Amino acid sequence: MKLNNKYIIGCHVMFYEIEMVEEYLKSVHLALQDIDNKENVKVEMMWNMSQYFEECESGEKLFEIRQRINNLENDYGFTSLFYERNDKPYTMADYRRELNNQCDDFDYVIWGESDCLMPRQMFGVLEQLKHYANEDGINRFITTFGIRKMWDDSWKVLEHPKFTDKPYYDMDTEEDKRKAESSPWSIRYTMSQEEMDEVNSETKELDVQMIKYPKFDGSGLVISSDLLRSGANIPPAVYMNGDDSAFLESCRLHMGENYRQFVIKNILKVHNRNHPKKRNYVKGEDQSKNTHFKRSTRNWYKEFNEVSKGNLNKLFYSQEPFNKKEIKK
Repeated sequence: MKLNNKYIIGCHVMFYEIEMVEEYLKSVHLALQDIDNKENVKVEMMWNMSQYFEECESGEKLFEIRQRINNLENDYGFTSLFYERNDKPYTMADYRRELNNQCDDFDYVIWGESDCLMPRQMFGVLEQLKHYANEDGINRFITTFGIRKMWDDSWKVLEHPKFTDKPYYDMDTEEDKRKAESSPWSIRYTMSQEEMDEVNSETKELDVQMIKYPKFDGSGLVISSDLLRSGANIPPAVYMNGDDSAFLESCRLHMGENYRQFVIKNILKVHNRNHPKKRNYVKGEDQSKNTHFKRSTRNWYKEFNEVSKGNLNKLFYSQEPFNKKEIKK
């Protein structure tokens, strides 16, 4: 298949995610497998080697991780960027803000994520969609693929039809934790490429729906460049978790009643939030803990995230001052 559009898919990766990230890279590689003009797709990886938030268990391990990145680059052919300052924080929100600003050079900007699997069908679907949207006078839009079972009914509009009527399991009790980690429809279940492919192979005809209000999470988010050229982006006051929510509100502010989002309901993308290999080689971290609970128990994370989310709640139509937080680990 020959692409008529140009794409950038960018992903921010912390050094401790090195054991997991190849699954994401493989999914992007498979999505590109049948593309004739692969030069139309820029795969960009921002490797965050900074020790500002978390320290690597040793200098030798950090060097080893850098060597593994070189090997991955040779295998998958992406563009690497590195952040290595230890005196100033840099987060996924910072990277995605900068990624969005590359919109003048591409037709689509895609937010990759280290624990995300992109569907093989991605580029074919997006090519068809842009042609249809532009013919219908829609140039500024978001596209989302189907997701697994979420925690409340507001997400049903995005949920894959195979999973939307399944129960949601939290992680509050041992029994719920067991169910959450063993049920394929659960967002806490670590789904493989093969399992995602099997689900998507069942789709014979695309179920494309349009919504006129923003609803999405950040993993695998697809943004038309014209939407970004309108000025929609992640405000600098949000610098931790909440980057997707901040961008969502920015889209709402810029587009108002003209907001358009295409939901590809029956093509699944996977967000493995609870991936067992998500956090490795962090100095002083208890490796016996479940991934879901590791970072959330660290005081600096709670404090920094609280400030960022507090800023999220007063982004627009407010005169309240924004808070800044210096980390004291």
